[in-house]
Amino acid sequence: MLLLLLGCFAHYPLVGSTAPVATAAASPPEELPPITFSPLEEKLESIFSVSTDADQRDRLSDLRELLHAMRARDPVAQRRVYDYAEGVLKIEARDIPEALPVEEGMDPIVVPVIERAIEEHPVNPVLVPAVPPTPGPDPTPTPVSTAAQTPVAPPAPATPSPADLLATARASVAAGNYLAAIDTIAPLTSPEAAALRKETVDAWARTEREAAGAAFITARGMPPGADRTAALTAARDRLAAINQRFPDNNFASAIADNIAKVNTELGL
Repeated sequence: MLLLLLGCFAHYPLVGSTAPVATAAASPPEELPPITFSPLEEKLESIFSVSTDADQRDRLSDLRELLHAMRARDPVAQRRVYDYAEGVLKIEARDIPEALPVEEGMDPIVVPVIERAIEEHPVNPVLVPAVPPTPGPDPTPTPVSTAAQTPVAPPAPATPSPADLLATARASVAAGNYLAAIDTIAPLTSPEAAALRKETVDAWARTEREAAGAAFITARGMPPGADRTAALTAARDRLAAINQRFPDNNFASAIADNIAKVNTELGL
């Protein structure tokens, strides 16, 4: 996917770069300072949060991955990608209605409705009292051998290897069970496990932020009153829980801004 996006540069003319650099000090041309993609990422998230077009959201997700992958590249390549991404976001922003809350930076999430079949309960039959059996002589108990009474201990479960734990965690991530995946790789200390944990934490934080954003947009449209205040407070608390559980998530700064906007809506 990264190679396909880099190949799209020929379709977007590059203009004079406005990409901010990480430091303000001037550097010689052969040692350009690295580019910071934070302004583009903020603009991307604001467009993504209000977009209802599935194709556009896919394009923005691909562009997000491209910006993330360019963090470790050389400054010359970073500058070209910054100019390309800036042009793409200007085009994508044309389809966003001005009436929608683009500035909120919160991504709505659609919760699927699961239809369940209605269970039919059979009619209870009329109970007829049973005729008690005629009592007879007590049966002679069958002797039980001592060997049959000795309990057999079950075999001890095998300890999963690090490779097994990583495979289980990846399966949980693919199924959307992010917290289960994080718990699975918690005992591991390898670089591969650390990278998978970071990826999973960011995926969980993004999903929770989208859900909180949808709740905020719904609450803000409610009439003033106790119900609206309670709904706004619940959305804010859900945002705060993300940073409290995983302070190192990639959206921590944006989530803090979202919490401040909800507090403003609450009049705090």
